[in-house]
Amino acid sequence: MQHHIGVDISKKDFYACFNEQDEPIKFNNDHVGIRNFIKYLNTNQYSIHDTVIGVESTGAYHLPLSLICSQNNYPIKVINPLLITKKQNQTGVRRVKNDKKDSRLIRHCLTTGAGYQFCETNDSLILKNLVRQRDYLSDTKRRLNLKQQDISYKETYLKCKITTVNSEISLIIAKKIKQIEKELKQYDPATQKLLRSIPGIGPITAVSFISEVANIQRFKTSKQLTAYIGLDSRVHQSGTSIQGKGYITKRGNKILRTRLFNAASVAVLHPNMFQSFFQKKRSEGKPYRVALVATMHKMVKVVFAVWTRNTPFVDQLPPTQKEG
Repeated sequence: MQHHIGVDISKKDFYACFNEQDEPIKFNNDHVGIRNFIKYLNTNQYSIHDTVIGVESTGAYHLPLSLICSQNNYPIKVINPLLITKKQNQTGVRRVKNDKKDSRLIRHCLTTGAGYQFCETNDSLILKNLVRQRDYLSDTKRRLNLKQQDISYKETYLKCKITTVNSEISLIIAKKIKQIEKELKQYDPATQKLLRSIPGIGPITAVSFISEVANIQRFKTSKQLTAYIGLDSRVHQSGTSIQGKGYITKRGNKILRTRLFNAASVAVLHPNMFQSFFQKKRSEGKPYRVALVATMHKMVKVVFAVWTRNTPFVDQLPPTQKEG
């Protein structure tokens, strides 16, 4: 008999739904609480061979539980919040975070085969943290420079003093960013090289895919990867409206979504298949951002194909754009 356990997680605690009959059980979302959860599984004969645990993708809150369960050989599946919202809409239940009913919804999604395999390791989490540190420092440096431009000072001495301090801070941040980027190059250089063969994808985007996806084999299709990133266009009420059309959901990996937006923005500026695809959408009357989102979809398919086949990207330009 297959056991499905739905887990709804918040910052401080989580509810685990073990079956339809009993009330979900509350555990603290800390080391002690997670160990108690593992102990409960062992005590009640939830074997690693016939038990699957489903958690909602919550950014960071689900990581400690998922990592410890995985280390104890319990299969973990991460459920896209979009699927849980669909189930909620079907049942007419108003979703409240930490409500026991959420764990039941997650368990139901799990029984239908939803979710992708949790593949994080300590190393992948370290890599992910490095990438995010680099992003935070880059954003801090950018905001520091913008703030300096916006402020006007009546006293020249004060202005020079603050400018000097800001410049010194920027240099320190830039040095740290360079140090992190050097370290990032050491992680899976072969896959980085593969992904960087795709137009628009640079070193940071490539390593971001590696850190955020961890194992591409957990996705059976490019559509699953698209949903993970949050490029689904089916839930308009929680998406990002693009000139009233082309809604994309925010329920996904924001970091990869941002990276793809930037990569596509660069790719469409140069002769390649993405520029051709983008221009075709524009010629069909699609607004700029709608055409760009469509290009992002195209890019995800290419990333999936290149990564899963372990084959570098080979561009196929239309005859009119080929050299010679």
